[in-house]
Amino acid sequence: MSDCMNMRKCGSQGVKHEDIKDYYGKQLKKTSDLKSNACVAPAKPCPAFIRKALQNVHPEVTAKYYGCGLVVPECLEGCCVLDLGSGSGQDCYMLSQLVGENGHITGIDMTKEQLTVARKYIDYHTEKFGFKKSNVDFVEGYIEALGEAGLTENTYDIIM
Repeated sequence: MSDCMNMRKCGSQGVKHEDIKDYYGKQLKKTSDLKSNACVAPAKPCPAFIRKALQNVHPEVTAKYYGCGLVVPECLEGCCVLDLGSGSGQDCYMLSQLVGENGHITGIDMTKEQLTVARKYIDYHTEKFGFKKSNVDFVEGYIEALGEAGLTENTYDIIM
């Protein structure tokens, strides 16, 4: 099997997981450190319900957001959502509010440093949202190996 056939060793163009972990976990300290212009501003502003939910996310989580945005369906109340490449947890915490206390969000990421930030604010967001218990958890693992990360098939209503 060639190295690039083994998804643990490399992704597109021979970039290894370790390189990606280093970039997102050690090199980047804040959103403005990104060395890519792949993400562009949306043609339309985010819907008000998303902007409102994002205002409740802890500033450190938002400062370490390296994503390109998120398409969020309406009517998520009670849903179980899996966020692939959850990073510092910004989208998870925004979605946490939208699924409500009876829904659940699982974020999976391969970057320990990002997960450390995400997990650090679980209690903060639980209290901020007025929930009795957290509806968010974060799992370390690879998005192409969900089963190896302990995630079960047919558990989630929506995967983002």
